[in-house]
Amino acid sequence: MPSIVQFYHPGSEHGHDFIQKNNKYYKKWNKGEHKRKFIINNGNFIENGKKNDGKMLFWCEWEPTSLVESLNVPKITLSHEKFPEYLHYPFLPSIGRINEFQEKNYQNTDPFIFGDSFKYSICRQDSCTLLKDLEKGSLIIFGSHVNKRFVIDTIFVVLESIKYNSALDKELEKYGLYTEIVMKMACMEKLKQDNNLNRTLYIGATYEKSINGMFSFVPAKKYEGKKLGFSRIVMPDEFYEVKNNRINKYFSNWKINYKNSPIYEGKNTGIKETYTTIDEIKYFWNFLSDFISKDFILGYNFEMPKEEQIIK
Repeated sequence: MPSIVQFYHPGSEHGHDFIQKNNKYYKKWNKGEHKRKFIINNGNFIENGKKNDGKMLFWCEWEPTSLVESLNVPKITLSHEKFPEYLHYPFLPSIGRINEFQEKNYQNTDPFIFGDSFKYSICRQDSCTLLKDLEKGSLIIFGSHVNKRFVIDTIFVVLESIKYNSALDKELEKYGLYTEIVMKMACMEKLKQDNNLNRTLYIGATYEKSINGMFSFVPAKKYEGKKLGFSRIVMPDEFYEVKNNRINKYFSNWKINYKNSPIYEGKNTGIKETYTTIDEIKYFWNFLSDFISKDFILGYNFEMPKEEQIIK
């Protein structure tokens, strides 16, 4: 049976490491705790029901390297708002450097939103085995917490799944660069201890390959010459009212039994999974996409960052 998963992952923001010659800062490939980046990049998006393409601003996970600029942060914000302090331009080091990183515990990027489809393959699957068996049409809402409130960064609709036991499985070869910068980053160290990972790679539905009209997307803003940050999406208080039980039952209620809920700010990661029907998933997806579309475009098919050389 398909399910809706509220997936809480670390939400702190990446900063920078040192200054480049062009006065942009540089962020090394992350080796510590997972964090988010506020990014500028090209891709496709849906606006007012129509497909378009262009440069966008959005929050996501990107653990490889990036060039960084500082942003102005509003002086007055709501308690659950966290505006970005930095804007990241993602890029990749040479393949030789990537190979060096694979055996040194450098971080993977999961979920991965770049390329022709979103992918999710690692996070929490070893400790929460139900995440290995999500059915086609399942919906994952990835997000973080800001002052107890759940903030959304990625909507992931499961199109297909591939079981794998090693980052070297032949079934993964067709994913090329993704395997190099994600799968091998997460698997090479563990393979020294265990040759049977028993995980699942999920491929996200796209606008062109949707499921019952549902596709994976990231809330984004069109870049129109102004580098303006925005806080990630939070559901309003009325969302949690009893009358809205058909939709709010899929989210942990931040106002009651907060510390006893499966997802709360004191935890590093957490999930809430609810089994339901594909029709109910469609109903909830429609609600989320309509709510988000009021102020954002729905971004997908983000351009894969290219290789660049960095001079220290």
